[in-house]
Amino acid sequence: MSKHYDTDKLQERYGKSEHGNFFVRETIGVPHSYCIGPAHVAEASDHHGGMLGTAAIEAAEKHGAKCCTCRGKLKFHEHETALLVECQEELKNGSEVNPELHAYLLQCKAMAEEDGFAGFAFIRV
Repeated sequence: MSKHYDTDKLQERYGKSEHGNFFVRETIGVPHSYCIGPAHVAEASDHHGGMLGTAAIEAAEKHGAKCCTCRGKLKFHEHETALLVECQEELKNGSEVNPELHAYLLQCKAMAEEDGFAGFAFIRV
């Protein structure tokens, strides 16, 4: 389970790189999204009016529930969210980072930190 962010608002906030080859597509859980299991659902059903939110997940963890992906290596609050940048050009030109990507990431860095993102991940389409 990752925090949900409105894709249109993310794209509006972060914009595109100078030539439009790089832009925030969506968010992604890092190192993976928190995976809900039956114990989380039972906690939400029994004690949180069926609402499977942060309070229910954290309460379930206190009663032994764990992320079903990492089996409890990370607590709920230790799972983070990163910005997924769509790349329509290569990340590198030879051994150098693509200058357009480099400039775009510098442009976005302060906003990403302010918004609480752990960093950036990349997808090539």
